[in-house]
Amino acid sequence: MRPPLPPTGAIASIASIASSESAAHSEAAQPERCYALADHARILIADRDAFRLGVQPGSTRAHALALAPGLVLLEPDAARETRTFEALALALLAYTPKVSLAQAVGQPHTVLLEVGSGLRLFGGVRALLARVAATVADCGHAARMACAPTAWGAWTLAQAHACAGAHAARRFHVLKDSTLAHALDALPVTLAPFAAQHEHALTQIGCATLGDLRRLPRDGIVRRFGDGVLAWLAQARGEAPDPRAWFVAPPSFQAALELQARVESAEALLFAARRLVMQLAGWLAAQHGALSGFELRLEHELASRHASRTSSLRLTWAAPSRDAAHLLWLLREKLNQTELIAPVIGLALVADQVSEYAPPTDTLFPSPEASDASLAQLFERIGARIGEQNVLQLFVEDDHRPEHAMSARTYRAPTRRQASRKPGKSHKPNGRAAAQEAQEESAPVQSAFDLPEVPLPAQPRPAWLLEKPLKLATRDDRPVYRRPLKTLTRTERIEAGWWDGEGVGRDYYVAADDQGRMFWLYRERIGGQWYLQGLFG
Repeated sequence: MRPPLPPTGAIASIASIASSESAAHSEAAQPERCYALADHARILIADRDAFRLGVQPGSTRAHALALAPGLVLLEPDAARETRTFEALALALLAYTPKVSLAQAVGQPHTVLLEVGSGLRLFGGVRALLARVAATVADCGHAARMACAPTAWGAWTLAQAHACAGAHAARRFHVLKDSTLAHALDALPVTLAPFAAQHEHALTQIGCATLGDLRRLPRDGIVRRFGDGVLAWLAQARGEAPDPRAWFVAPPSFQAALELQARVESAEALLFAARRLVMQLAGWLAAQHGALSGFELRLEHELASRHASRTSSLRLTWAAPSRDAAHLLWLLREKLNQTELIAPVIGLALVADQVSEYAPPTDTLFPSPEASDASLAQLFERIGARIGEQNVLQLFVEDDHRPEHAMSARTYRAPTRRQASRKPGKSHKPNGRAAAQEAQEESAPVQSAFDLPEVPLPAQPRPAWLLEKPLKLATRDDRPVYRRPLKTLTRTERIEAGWWDGEGVGRDYYVAADDQGRMFWLYRERIGGQWYLQGLFG
């Protein structure tokens, strides 16, 4: 048995009210019609139009039809509804590892979150509830939320919130046990999970609220309703432990979504793909992992016999991340550059490049690792918009020839292991790990703004090198570039490149004309030809 939750804990309960996934088959919406989800006897969920007409959860089918003659009653699809709430629970794992799917007889599904240990992390109850509500909305659902020190207390307050509407004046966020007891006593007894089974008996004895039920003799309650009623009351008030089975995330992530209508533009897919990305972020948080790439698979409507049934979009980025906003930004840029081969009727997201995630530590002063991470995300966003091949990074090469002393290659963010490795610390890998590490170390790794620790040359270097050295004419044995040039420095000789067949032997000078403009020249040792290679600002 689990001990009761401490008074400082808080459990947020989310009751989904307007889930489009609950109905198996729905007719075309008409202005004069309203809809409600119902079982064989009672209303489970009503839409806003039906709610305005007085149709409430728990009403009988006959009473609901009398209040709203245009009411269309929909039957629930249990399997599809379960899959929908499991997907929602997966997305909510981003806030706590303790997520539970609660379902009572005759009541809609509820998702319970144990968030007592994370209130400070997310900035308090209001900030946390706002973020949870945004996640639920991104998953395509409307919700009524409540929080309380106990699971059944939060569950009951959420049902009261759902029945009272969005603008009710009742308080649904309770954090103290004493306040919870008074709040529960004032709620109607019809909100209890056992109310539908004993409604006639409760009406006969004049029991209207949970407080009236609690004040009845205990022996009489047990004799008339059984032991479950007293046990439920004790758990709801925090007087008895309430052990629960927590939702467990799958070992690998693959989520699919069937679209409600055919989509013909790639940009419109982002609204539906957002649900899958929110599930992915929750799964990564539960697995303590980060992602460096995923595949979005598109299921197309068959336009012809020879048309392709599926296609895929592959997204990769340099630094592993699990930030949903960052992943959605990269996906938006990818979709903006994609042209669909046929209308899309379904999506599937597969995450296969998962690595361990190490969260950054908060320090008094900003650390270089934090700035490198933000720069990596900036470069990833630029690459997603203009193409990764167009984001280049400059590298210093060990070559004295000016045209080979620097190279530009596609940007790759340094891995966490390379960024955190301290110089001078020995390590001895073995086997395949040693070979792989040696291969990684052979590739040059340079931060975006690191400069090599090499001594500066004796002579200054120009800020602008010509793409190709310009051959100069001579006049009176002096080089000429529009005007005769005069050398200002002593000879700097560079001889290199014999190992790759492009050997050079040059004497470099800093020169100037009569107007003060300065140039970087060299003269070939063999032949004596002058060339202009750089310009000073």
